Amino acid sequence: HTRILDSEGKNRAYIISKSGLARGETIILKKLPNYEGQEPVDPEMLHKNGIDRDLKLYNFAKIESKKTGLSTCVAKYSIVVGKESGEDGKDEYKLLYVAEKLSSMGFHCIVRTPGGDAVATADQTGATCDTNVNVAEGVDLAAVLLTAKKTYHGDATTAGALAGAGVV
Repeated sequence: HTRILDSEGKNRAYIISKSGLARGETIILKKLPNYEGQEPVDPEMLHKNGIDRDLKLYNFAKIESKKTGLSTCVAKYSIVVGKESGEDGKDEYKLLYVAEKLSSMGFHCIVRTPGGDAVATADQTGATCDTNVNVAEGVDLAAVLLTAKKTYHGDATTAGALAGAGVV
């Protein structure tokens, strides 16, 4: 797991990621519920991911990523907005951002709203590890950065694994 800390070093959120060759899911957990009556996540799931099982954490957001080609990927950032109707009562999510990694030698990503309006771009060119990010006013910077990053995870390792297996 990963922790998001504030400027004083206090935990503000926990991030748990699972990924495979073509798909990934990341959940963002916070200490406060998003809506009245929200149930905390399973303590055993926290324990399996290296988080104290006695800590009460709640689903806040999720990022679902899917490779769409050898060097392209789409990641979708959604936040918890309430409880789904039905007996199981799972958290209901609302899609906020869709990030798309464009096909290129470097890292080029556009983050859009579900309606298609671009709200951020990120690129990494040349031999540096520096990433340039441009974000529109009023956009959740942490959400954009996390979502854009999920379009880049594993590209090199996946390509290398496929090539090593003789697929590419």
